[in-house]
Amino acid sequence: MTIHIDWTMADSFSAGRDPLGLQAASVRLYSALLPGLTNVTNRLRYYSFYCWALWQFEQVHHSTKEGTWIPFIRRAEALYALACEIGDSTTAFGMAGSRYWGPMIYDTAIDTFDLIVATDRPGKNGQYLKATYGNFGQFYAVSMAESKLVTAAADSFRVFVVTEELGLPLAMAVQREHPDACALVLKAIATGQVSRAECVAISDALHPGLLHPDSEEAQLLVRFLEGANAQDGTAPARRLSLRHALIAHAAGETDLRRALYVQDETLRIRGDTANLTHWRAYGINEMTHIALELWLNALVMLINTAEQPRSTGDLAGALASLALEERTTPLPDYAAAAMADDLAADYALAEGVSAAAGRMNPPPTEAVIQDAARLILSLWWRWRGDTDVRRALAAVTVEGRSAEGVFRLLDQHYDDTAHAALTTLIGHYLISNHLTIAGQKLATGRFTYRFAMEDGCLVNGVLSEYGYTAPRLGTLMTFARDAGLIDRETDMLRQDAKAFIDAA
Repeated sequence: MTIHIDWTMADSFSAGRDPLGLQAASVRLYSALLPGLTNVTNRLRYYSFYCWALWQFEQVHHSTKEGTWIPFIRRAEALYALACEIGDSTTAFGMAGSRYWGPMIYDTAIDTFDLIVATDRPGKNGQYLKATYGNFGQFYAVSMAESKLVTAAADSFRVFVVTEELGLPLAMAVQREHPDACALVLKAIATGQVSRAECVAISDALHPGLLHPDSEEAQLLVRFLEGANAQDGTAPARRLSLRHALIAHAAGETDLRRALYVQDETLRIRGDTANLTHWRAYGINEMTHIALELWLNALVMLINTAEQPRSTGDLAGALASLALEERTTPLPDYAAAAMADDLAADYALAEGVSAAAGRMNPPPTEAVIQDAARLILSLWWRWRGDTDVRRALAAVTVEGRSAEGVFRLLDQHYDDTAHAALTTLIGHYLISNHLTIAGQKLATGRFTYRFAMEDGCLVNGVLSEYGYTAPRLGTLMTFARDAGLIDRETDMLRQDAKAFIDAA
């Protein structure tokens, strides 16, 4: 009789992030390099809008009861998205609720919009946003608290108030500069109704794409973005990363991930060495994890095409044989020959591997499997003696799961053949680590196995699509455009951005 454990069945698979555990190190790095914003804090002006909304809640309700707070903040942000979509939809991207309002906005028969229906069932489907505490509670509260713009109320960790030093000046600037629009917002929150004309007026004043760079509100937001507030513990790291991103942008770089790994002469001369070293460590970890994830699909392919179940050691060796052109060359000789000509070539090689990892059909070819091997060995050989880079990677490494862990393993097998070293690497990082991580996730109710083990053999492989992490750089540049540091029409740095670069 054959007994199947339910998690070994192929049709039980569901997608899961970071199946090998290496992306977590990338996240730790970019979280420290760009604090105070995330990949889902999409627009800079939300920071001032929320400061104003929190301050008004204090003024109007004198309460920290969640039952009062939840409908207030949900109506405020649903209205904000609606108004900006009506006023200028082309630059209203990244606003929570835009998709919900879309069909209604273009129905000219609708002149008055119901905010209550859009927001009155927090946590349920069919709302502008399902999250109970709204876009603010779900995405912005932590970043704004980290930046000392807001803080949790004394008797509630869900309801927030503005800080006197940083949040209140922003709130008051919004109120001072746009009193009529602010009155319309408060009226709509109270009544649960807003007209199309009122939305246009609100958008004209408060739209995130229409922030006037000379306004007091804009200047305060620029201070936050540029890390000029001494009370804000996130300021120093964000200031340096913004400076480096603007220098790269001014040089014509459109791929900041590449720029912060390659680091041309201008960036190295004008940049802060420690910050740049950490960005480079991030790039190394990203390229390593994408190569290993490409191999994970290759391993799955070997599992599924085997006529009989194959042992873990047999599969690891078979994948190493696919990854290398021959089996007897010593590891250091193979790595030295594999090393790309320069850092730009590393990145170009990684781009090809990433493109193949990002699709399941067709499965990995032998050529791209070998490219992944060349990438890993090139990175190891290039950076193995750089103590600064390796120290930066070591600081974010947990249980060896990072490029630093991969480098340590290769260091330990320096005297082996390349085939033997890669066989060990595959067994540890693709098979052992993945089964361990997937087992840990299973304990929390998430099924993320890419393959299962039966009687020492790997079975039931499932291909998946893999990609790089999103290191907040897109958000950072959107904020720079919202703040007027980059001209939206020409995509050139404005004078304030040039002055910031020169003074930082």
